[in-house]
Amino acid sequence: MKHFKAHHPAIIRNLEAGLSTDKKSKFKDLKKYIGTQYDFIGLSVPTQRLVFQKGHAFSHLPLSDQLQIWNSVWLRSNSYEALSQCLIFTWKHLKILNSRELWEVTKKWTPKIDNWAHSDGLSAIYSHLLEVERKDVYAQLKLWNHSSNPWERRQSVVALLEYSKKRKKILPVTKLLPMVKSLLADENYFVQKGIGWTLREIGNVYPIETWNFLVKHSGAISAVAFSPAIEKLGLKKKEELKALRKKKKDV
Repeated sequence: MKHFKAHHPAIIRNLEAGLSTDKKSKFKDLKKYIGTQYDFIGLSVPTQRLVFQKGHAFSHLPLSDQLQIWNSVWLRSNSYEALSQCLIFTWKHLKILNSRELWEVTKKWTPKIDNWAHSDGLSAIYSHLLEVERKDVYAQLKLWNHSSNPWERRQSVVALLEYSKKRKKILPVTKLLPMVKSLLADENYFVQKGIGWTLREIGNVYPIETWNFLVKHSGAISAVAFSPAIEKLGLKKKEELKALRKKKKDV
């Protein structure tokens, strides 16, 4: 609590100061587009990064100390942009921070998620940590796969890879596709978007196994998930799957 009280007001002032030079968003209602209920200053992502780059009063401290401050901010702040600063700090130092310490801190951040932007930001962190702390992170993702919190269920699939091109170590397909399969009937829109995203990325690494999965479950994959799932396929395969999907839906 002492970290929050000492630093949060100044973080908010720094963020609000960024409004004077920020470009107007192309979105009429940026808060609605992101889908957050947190207090919203309305800064663009480039300006949020610039605010972080300029530094905060504690930016000179050792990284481990800064992580504890940002953790306090994440757990207590109701500011969308302040929470985003926590993610920016973590992204910037992802490969420098102690991975064990970082996992122990950030695995407790999911309950604060209420929007896709913060969810995706955490997925980028978790997918990296999955490479270096595989046993513990994968075990947590398996638990989140059955969570009552839809953002944790989304994490359980998106964080498996996030973007496959960024990964140096990837789990066997036998550990990836079952996580997706268990959520095929999930009713949450953002979980379904995560399923489509993840199937696309698994397909980049395991094209044959993913194709077989898509064929087998074509009738069970939701419309929300189906479009991103087949995004990287060639036209012929897309049409084949659409025809098969229609046939199963008509039965």
